[in-house]
Amino acid sequence: MVRFPSLKERGVPACSRQALGRGEVKTCALKNPKINIKLKINLYHQPMKQKKALLFLLTLIFLFQSLVFGQIKESRVELLQQELDSVIAPVRESGITVCAKVMHADLNKTLYEYKPETEVIPASITKLITAACSLSKLGQSYNLSTIVYTDDYNMKEGIINGNLYIKGFGDPDFSSVDLKDLSDNLLKLGIKEITGNIIADESFFDNDYYTLSNSYKGDTGPSYWPLVNALAFNKNKSRNPALSAANELAGNLTSGGVKMDGTIIEGTTPKGSKEIAKFSHTIYDVLSNMCKESDNHSAITMFKLVGAKYKDSPGTISKGQEAIQSFLTELGVDRYSYEILEGSGLTRYNKVNADMYMKVLKYMYDDRFLFDYFMNALSIAGKEGTLRNRMIGTQAEGNVYGKTGTLNGVSSLTGYVIDKDNEVLLFFIVMNGFGGNANSMRSVQDTFCETLAGFSGK
Repeated sequence: MVRFPSLKERGVPACSRQALGRGEVKTCALKNPKINIKLKINLYHQPMKQKKALLFLLTLIFLFQSLVFGQIKESRVELLQQELDSVIAPVRESGITVCAKVMHADLNKTLYEYKPETEVIPASITKLITAACSLSKLGQSYNLSTIVYTDDYNMKEGIINGNLYIKGFGDPDFSSVDLKDLSDNLLKLGIKEITGNIIADESFFDNDYYTLSNSYKGDTGPSYWPLVNALAFNKNKSRNPALSAANELAGNLTSGGVKMDGTIIEGTTPKGSKEIAKFSHTIYDVLSNMCKESDNHSAITMFKLVGAKYKDSPGTISKGQEAIQSFLTELGVDRYSYEILEGSGLTRYNKVNADMYMKVLKYMYDDRFLFDYFMNALSIAGKEGTLRNRMIGTQAEGNVYGKTGTLNGVSSLTGYVIDKDNEVLLFFIVMNGFGGNANSMRSVQDTFCETLAGFSGK
């Protein structure tokens, strides 16, 4: 997996603040470069007196930590608030809806907010929620696979007396290059002839290919909604990507000397079929492309995938909604404070607020296993993704990891900023209801982030 520098590599250490439960191991490194205290304690196997003593010690250490890192001068915070107020004032005074909030990641301290509970259309920053839920529900080691099966268990003398099935499990990035790799692995098995058919199986998802297209009055037009299925191929540029994949597989095998006796059709892989080849992308690679390039096809695919894994297959939009709701409920987000209908942000009927995003950003920051994957999947100001051409030559360049969003009358940006003290800030800024293009809104967002990158609480 190709990854961008982690916080540790950038000199910003990470610390897990997850709740200490029964039998859990707690590891914490204090975030002062002059202090390196690490605890690894298994409370479950300790006598009660020792448990109480250890818990008391942990409490003292965290109190000490809060004293060390709680020394943000209020005068600095007040100055920051004045500066950010002046940044958003022209937008606010023109009647445009603004929702904004900034928090210190370690201290969980609000540094700035402006109408944080205001309901706004998020646009593509919805993908940040999709990415966070996907990592939380599936884990950082999850792979998205496309698998070839056969219903012939013997395969004597290189002959498959039966069918070959190619089944997709929701990999949105499966391509001709990947299929060539999959075909080569099949040829290495010494296959000479297939007596049956090659069958394209996209049954891991439902056949509601165009999500919410034409579902809501005044919503994003049908031409913007990507075709989403379980056996995606070459970003689904063809009308039937599953059959396109099966046809290309047949062509690759024929070119490799395999005799094809059957035809190419759509169908379902029988239970108990034998897996003979597989190609996979890592969840990080898929989410990184999804977030950095704001890929709508990938986002809706992941939305259905996490729904299929959270509930069962076939993956559907409604199951994806249930998975997102479960994830946000675990974070303490009020179910009635938001609406996430699909995972890309294409719909104007998604509704969110700043407080919800603070909880998601904080939760991911606190997860020592997932955070590096999550943060590095985001765009980087002046470097990567949809932020590659923004904030260049400022203190924010290379120090803002974020997700952008744009619809007609909607402009949004949220994520993490590394400030002048090398501390991590969580931020959210969304504008709704403006006319014309979003360039002026982006300029305000950039100045907002540049101000945060230059902030010092000392």
